[in-house]
Amino acid sequence: MPGDFIPAHGGQLHELAANFGVTEASLLDFSASINPLPPSDALVESLCYKLRARTILTTYPEMHYTALKQAIAKYVQVDPSMIAIGNGVMPLLGAAARALGLRKCLVPVPSFIEYPRVLGACGTERSILKGRQEDEFAIDAGRVISELKTTRAQAVLLANPQSPTGRLMSARELGQLHEEVFALGMTTIVDEAFVDYAPEASLSRTAGRSRGLIVLRSLTKFFSMPGLRVAYAIVHPQLRAEMEACIPAWPVDTIAAEAARLALADGDWIAAARDANERERNWLEDALKSLGLKIFPSRANYLLMKIDESRNGLDMWRQLIVEYRIVIRACANFVGLDEQYFRVGVRTRPSNQYLVEALAELFVSR
Repeated sequence: MPGDFIPAHGGQLHELAANFGVTEASLLDFSASINPLPPSDALVESLCYKLRARTILTTYPEMHYTALKQAIAKYVQVDPSMIAIGNGVMPLLGAAARALGLRKCLVPVPSFIEYPRVLGACGTERSILKGRQEDEFAIDAGRVISELKTTRAQAVLLANPQSPTGRLMSARELGQLHEEVFALGMTTIVDEAFVDYAPEASLSRTAGRSRGLIVLRSLTKFFSMPGLRVAYAIVHPQLRAEMEACIPAWPVDTIAAEAARLALADGDWIAAARDANERERNWLEDALKSLGLKIFPSRANYLLMKIDESRNGLDMWRQLIVEYRIVIRACANFVGLDEQYFRVGVRTRPSNQYLVEALAELFVSR
C-alpha cells in the first residue's frame, strides 16, 4: 500500500483504485465536491435530440456565445456585456491576472490548490495570509487590508464560499471588504464556484459596475457537469474585453454551451438542488459531530472536518478506502492544513449514512 500518496484533487478515483489495488467501480466518492443530483432528464433528452440531428456536432460554437451569455445574464441578473465565457474558473483567473498585469496577489489560505499554479503561470507572485483555526478560518477583513498594505499586492483572491472550508461571507461583509480594497487602488477577485448554494451572498451584480471587482463562477460544481468545462466571469465591460483578449477563440464547445444554457433555465431543478443540499448537509454535519469530530461552518456542498490529534489521519483515510471503499478528500496538501483535516462531500442520505457508520466503526475499533 502506498505510504504518502495523496491525490492533488478530489474525484481521482482511477488513480486511487490503481494505487490501492481496488476496482474503481467499487469506490464511493466523497472527495469531489460535485452536486449528487444529476442533470435533469429534460436536459439530457434535449441534448440527445440535438446530437441525433448532428448539427450540434457539425456547427462551430457561436463566436460571442450570445445565447449562453443571455442565459447567464438572466440567471444572475446582470447585463450580457459584463460576462466573459471560459472553459473553467482557472482559465478565467489566468485571463484576469494577465488583463490586470498582476505582479503580486494576496491569497488567504487554506484555499483551492490550483491558485498558485495558475498565478505562477501568469508571472504573478502569490502572497499568503494564513487563516486561524480558532476563528474557524473566517476571512478577517482587517487582516486582509493590513496584509495588502504590507505586501503591496495589487489584488486579493478569495473564494466565497471558501474552499475547502465551505465558510460563507455575506454579500454585505464581502462588499465592504471590496470597497476598502478598491480604496487602496487594488482589485478583489472572488471565486464563486459554489455560490449557487447561497446566491444571496454573490457579488455578481456589483462586479459589473466596478473595475475593481472580478467575480468568477462555474457550472461544474452546482450543476453537476464536471465533464463539461463551462465557467464565466462577471466584470466591468471594459475589463471583460481585456480578459477576452487573453482567452483563445471558442473556449467552450457547442455541446457544453447548450447544456449550460439549458441548466441555467431549469428553475425547478435549481430549487430542488439547493433544498436537498441544505437538508443533507445539516444532517451530515450533526451526524459527524456526534462522533466527536470538529466540523467547520459550511454553506457549500461539503464539510471540512478535523479528527482528534491522537488518531493517525492518513491511516484512517487509507482504511476508509481499502476496508469500506469510501474516498474522502485528504487535506494535508492544502497550505494551512495538515493530516488531521478532511473535506467530505455531501451526498444522498443512504451514502451519507454509510460514511457515518464506517467512521463510527473505525473510531470504536481503533
